[in-house]
Formats: sequence, C-alpha cells, structure tokens
Amino acid sequence: MATAATTSSVALLGMAAFFAAIVAHGVDVEHQGKPRYKTGDLVTNSCANVRAYDWTPLLTRRMCESTLRSDKQSAIAKTELDLVLVAMDLLQSAAAKVDGVLCNYSDLGLHGKSTTLAVQYCRLDYAVVARTIPMCRAMVQKYNTEHPEKADFGDDYYDCVARLGNAAANCWGYVLVDDELAKLASKEVGEVFQRATLVRAMTEVMVGFHDRRH
Repeated sequence: MATAATTSSVALLGMAAFFAAIVAHGVDVEHQGKPRYKTGDLVTNSCANVRAYDWTPLLTRRMCESTLRSDKQSAIAKTELDLVLVAMDLLQSAAAKVDGVLCNYSDLGLHGKSTTLAVQYCRLDYAVVARTIPMCRAMVQKYNTEHPEKADFGDDYYDCVARLGNAAANCWGYVLVDDELAKLASKEVGEVFQRATLVRAMTEVMVGFHDRRH
C-alpha cells in the first residue's frame, strides 16, 4: 500500500512539474509581436505558428490542425481569438465525456479504495475545468486583437488557461498509475490534457507571446 501511494505521489508530482514547466516556458520566452508565418487558411497559419511544439511532444502541427478542424466552427473562424474559443469548446466536450465515463464506472462499484479515490479526484479536477472554461472564455471574448489593453495583458490569459491544464494533468496522473483506470480511459484522459495544451497554444498565438517579466 505504501509503495503504491509513493508511486502515485511521484507520478502526480511529475505531471504537475511537467505542466508547470510548460506554463513557465510559455511565459518566460520573450517574443515581440505576432509570428510572421503566413500561408493557407487561419487554422493552417495558427498551427504553423504554435511554439508549443518546442516544449511538449503531446501537440504536433498535424494534431493541432486535425483537432481544430474536428469542430465545424473552425471553418468559419475569422481570427485567432475564434480558434481559442474553438479549442476551449473541444476541451470542454472532451472533459465532459470522460467525466461521464468515470461517473458510470464509479456507479458500478466493486472497485478498490485507490481506484475509487482516483475517480473522485479526477471528477473534482474535471469540475475545475468545467467551472474555469466559462471564465477563460469571457476573458478571451473581451480581447481586442487590434489594440491590446496593456503590455502585460498576456499573463492574465496564461494564468487562466494554466488552471485548465493543471486540472487536466492532475487527473491524467491519477489514471496513469491505476491499472483499472488506465485500461478504462487512459487514451481519453490523455486527450483531455492534449486539448488543454491546445487551448494554451492557441492563446499564445492570439496574444503574441507578450511577456511582462523579462
């Protein structure tokens, strides 16, 4: 029991540190203005300009494009702001779907204590995602792409989307160290984290990687 608990703790700390590194990298790298890569449509342009490929293997350009295009709203998006909202919708739907799977699994009963707790913790994490997305959406919808409100505005958006990523990473950590849950939904839970990373990436493209700390 102690060994399992220790393994779980180490894995969770690793996941938390991983996403913390992602957040720190996105904020600490100074980049003035929008990337200049311009070709194809908005989705192609935006995914081509994502810096996340440099610091996480969980998101690739092809995956960025295919995931965004899986939502028909991406076809009518006019700005990077619209794509941030699309990414948030994709995250919200994926998290809700997995939460439903976990809920049904929990209702079946007959699970060990560690698995039962992992399900409960995951559902709490996804509740954070569900509560935070509307707040992040409201912030993004007020963003003025032509006249950003202040030089340090980027941190406000980064902080909000980081909450989404941290919650998604926490659940993924619990699932990966539980054999029952890993068999049930490791792929789907990983996809939720992947989509949280996509939200972060699209937000960075929207705000232009401004950094007030360096």
